[in-house]
Amino acid sequence: DPYLRVRITGLDRNRRDILIKFDAQTNLSNFTGTTYRNVSRSYLEFQQFYESIVHSNPQTIVPALPLAQTSAPTDEEDDRLVRIMLQRWMTRICEDPILLADEDLRSFIESDFGYQPTPRPRRKTSSGFSLIRRGVPDEDEELQRARFELTKLEGQFFETARAVDKLALARKTLAGAHSEMGNKLINVAITEAHPPLANAFRKIGRTWHSVADLDQAQAISECVVIGDSLGYQGMNARSAKETLQMRTGVLEEYQAAVKTTISKRRQIERLKASSNIRPDKVDDALEDMEEANKYEQVLARRAEGISQNLHRALETHNR
Repeated sequence: DPYLRVRITGLDRNRRDILIKFDAQTNLSNFTGTTYRNVSRSYLEFQQFYESIVHSNPQTIVPALPLAQTSAPTDEEDDRLVRIMLQRWMTRICEDPILLADEDLRSFIESDFGYQPTPRPRRKTSSGFSLIRRGVPDEDEELQRARFELTKLEGQFFETARAVDKLALARKTLAGAHSEMGNKLINVAITEAHPPLANAFRKIGRTWHSVADLDQAQAISECVVIGDSLGYQGMNARSAKETLQMRTGVLEEYQAAVKTTISKRRQIERLKASSNIRPDKVDDALEDMEEANKYEQVLARRAEGISQNLHRALETHNR
């Protein structure tokens, strides 16, 4: 079976942009080699690669690119989490049969002197409410429903992530107050002349310090485990929603092609009804109608193919 395996080997932050290093192995026929060692790409190049494959593959859902930084308290932990997230992302990219055939993926792995996206015409994307506004026919209720559900999920994920950040901030403030309380009790213990009472004040003060440490650790954990995860799932929902919106753009193109074909057909009918028929005008009109018909059929097949593949992509995305 065709495969592409990528393993993230390290991150380098000793520069303005994070540098990601990885190894790759493949048996894909469009690659010039089978093994690639110590490939380096900046995070900016990862962003360019992500944007390119999203716009050139409207028939599949590309998972959102993880951010280059987390809420982790140390650089070492931050690098570890970013590396894990990027590894998962690359694995999902390499498991998508549609993306495996994309020329940008080959270029991203093989380029010796940095990655440059393949120049392609950008397709217009429609707004989330274009089906209502323009009345474009769409008989696929499942994909329509998925798009509106993803729009709601995006807002809910981001809203919950912001709420977790606010909770963590409040918990850090509480930790500061608990720590200050502990300091004051220890200061009282220093000036207390009665040794047993001084010892009690000192123990209570240390207890407040322990409570402050727990508050601080819980706040960090909530940001890293819950807040960052919810924020990323919000990005994932947005990516899937925008892919479905691109499909709506294809449907709009198809509907415009149908109208053009109808217009060309009516033009021929008018020529037939005319008393003065010029052969050159008839030939031109027939040629225009044939081109319009062909373009309409191309867009119809493309829209149908995108819809079929998106059903499979949604199942993968839901997992």
